[in-house]
Amino acid sequence: MKTLVALLVACCTVGVVQARPLQLEEKARITNPDPAFETFAGAVAMDGDEAFITGRHDVLGDPDDPFDDFVQTVVYLYRRVSGVWTPVRVMAQSRSSPWPYGVAMKGGVAAFAISGLPIAEKLNGDWALAQSTYTAGDEPGGHVAVDGGRVFYGGTSGTFKGTLIEKNSSTGVWGVTAIMPGEFRFGDDEFYGRDVDLSGDRAVVYSPYSEDTPMRPTPNLTIFQNFGGTTGWVNNAGISSTTETPLDQEVELRGDEIFNSGNDFTGTHVFRREASGEWPKVDRLQPLTSHQGGGRTFAMHKGDLFIAQQNSNFDRDAGVINVFAKAANGTYDHVATLVSSNGASLGDFGISGRTVIAACGDGEACYFELPTSLAQPARVQDTFPGSTPTGWTLSAGSQFSIVQSGASRVLRQAETASPATHTALLTASNWTNQSIQADIRPTAFAGNDRWVGLAAHYRDAGNFYYVTLRSSGSVALKKIVNGVFSTIASAPLEVSINRTYRVRLESVGTRQRVYVNGVPMLDADDAAIPSGRAGLLTFRAAANFDNVIVSPTPTASMHVGNQNGIFATTDVWTRTGSGQWFNTYSDLPNTLKYVQTSVAGDARATVGVATDDQSVDVRARATTFAGGSGDRWFGAIARYTNETNYYYFSLRSSNMLSLRKVTNGQITVLRSVALPVVLGRWYRLRLDAVGSQLRAYVNGTLWLEATDTTHARGQTGIVTFRTAAEFDDYRAIQP
Repeated sequence: MKTLVALLVACCTVGVVQARPLQLEEKARITNPDPAFETFAGAVAMDGDEAFITGRHDVLGDPDDPFDDFVQTVVYLYRRVSGVWTPVRVMAQSRSSPWPYGVAMKGGVAAFAISGLPIAEKLNGDWALAQSTYTAGDEPGGHVAVDGGRVFYGGTSGTFKGTLIEKNSSTGVWGVTAIMPGEFRFGDDEFYGRDVDLSGDRAVVYSPYSEDTPMRPTPNLTIFQNFGGTTGWVNNAGISSTTETPLDQEVELRGDEIFNSGNDFTGTHVFRREASGEWPKVDRLQPLTSHQGGGRTFAMHKGDLFIAQQNSNFDRDAGVINVFAKAANGTYDHVATLVSSNGASLGDFGISGRTVIAACGDGEACYFELPTSLAQPARVQDTFPGSTPTGWTLSAGSQFSIVQSGASRVLRQAETASPATHTALLTASNWTNQSIQADIRPTAFAGNDRWVGLAAHYRDAGNFYYVTLRSSGSVALKKIVNGVFSTIASAPLEVSINRTYRVRLESVGTRQRVYVNGVPMLDADDAAIPSGRAGLLTFRAAANFDNVIVSPTPTASMHVGNQNGIFATTDVWTRTGSGQWFNTYSDLPNTLKYVQTSVAGDARATVGVATDDQSVDVRARATTFAGGSGDRWFGAIARYTNETNYYYFSLRSSNMLSLRKVTNGQITVLRSVALPVVLGRWYRLRLDAVGSQLRAYVNGTLWLEATDTTHARGQTGIVTFRTAAEFDDYRAIQP
């Protein structure tokens, strides 16, 4: 239990450990200039107020000759005039093979990785195709880079390589000045080049496999440096794929740093050149949803300010663009996530300064503008430790007060007779992007179809979004605009008094989303109310509110079991200790559970990207307690950095529930309480670590809470000690 002594300092705790990425929707859409294009913005390059954007369509030839059909690729020049991106003209076009294709531009030079590799120059304020002695011909490739007035092309039909093309200052004609080979190409059936990049006097060539192991691909990066004079470009370094650092196809080079796309679980690798000439891995770019299949990079591009990559996003079920910026200490921060307002996936993109143009479905491109400041409001948490609800604006006639309820202090609204909606608004939460979640326990309904709920973007009594849990048996997402009520979406939900519900309402951009007990229930697009405060609501109902979290970001699912149960593969988990882990079928048809069968000692399985705020929720049961003396137990882990440093919450054979920490191998009991633990019985466990607050729940009831700052961040997971146990329905999120 909390004591007043611990919390007379302030009403709410503010998150300051780790900034969260700003989520941005497009500023405008760029329409397809030719309805005949099946694909628009398949490739995009930008430089300042100009962009090259491709379109593609199938051209059907003689119906009696299947080889007469072809794909036409067109490169459009776009220019931003008075803030509007407008097509100027077709810059280049060609019959294209089915291989990937790309465009690049910088400093008045552009190149198009389509048939022939056209090169364009900006002369006297306008663009024109340049004369070149190099023709890609039968050296297909989809990757091209432009830097320092030079073109670097990755096309090949043999050895993986990069071809450097420069302008002859005397003749004005472009031609090949260097060939930079990667690995020798063995006989495969994909005769085209891979990714290359150029930055200053360094270049990099990606090879998907080595000639030494043609049947067992070992990708590598070949790094070149230009020493000038007669020496020219020299292969003076390389990076090979390893189990810990698997290389993938996307490569960017910026100064003394190389970015390679890695995989879902490793994130994008960041290699940095040392004075010795070595290129060690120093960081990684990884969104929190990586372990949900959102870590693989489908496109990656650098700008002068940012490095950005296109990933899948589990919670949006769509492709997004994650933007990273280099911090003063040399590491990279995830500063923004770009999303399409209609929920469509973002595809390939270009970036220049703070501007991004990306393919966004429906034959359109989306234009984004990153603000000068990417700072966001700090996450706010209130567990109501004081004697009065400080920091909240309470509506007239309401009866909000802080009282002790079980293991925790809660904010209670007790008035049920008035026909007015009672509100408690978090005073300092007038934000554009906003999520609010709380444990809500209705204790009385005065009549039919009464409700309790949450508000977002509350501007005044006649303008806000809100979610209601209704005594009539439903959850409803609603809005009131200029005093007019309307229902946006609803779903059946059993709502009972004296039962606690974890409810979350997100108003982020134009997307309104509702979760109940961690399950997404309602999802809709609505832009009627762009900003406002977050709040707690009741209508002809009494309720307890606890553990309120208001943040500027939507839910980030770090690891969530899929329809098959805890997860379809164990490869995603990192296991330590003496455990024997495997998947097996659950009691429910066609679902899996994660089983640990050893009773020899401790067994831990952790998962996901390390973060600060986190909530882990899992069903678990013990199937065997080891014989002999001593306590045996199973439970959940938060903020795991290694096997000697983490928090954990355990159900124990001694019929105790215990919240503990391990610090450099030393165990400290933070809180404990008696609770019967029955072998073979399923329990729903939840462990929250938000700011300095730790909270442990069993079957939806808060049993233990503590304040501790020892471990600031880490992974989530599950754990046993001398106990065989089964785990199912795992869900770990950043709230």
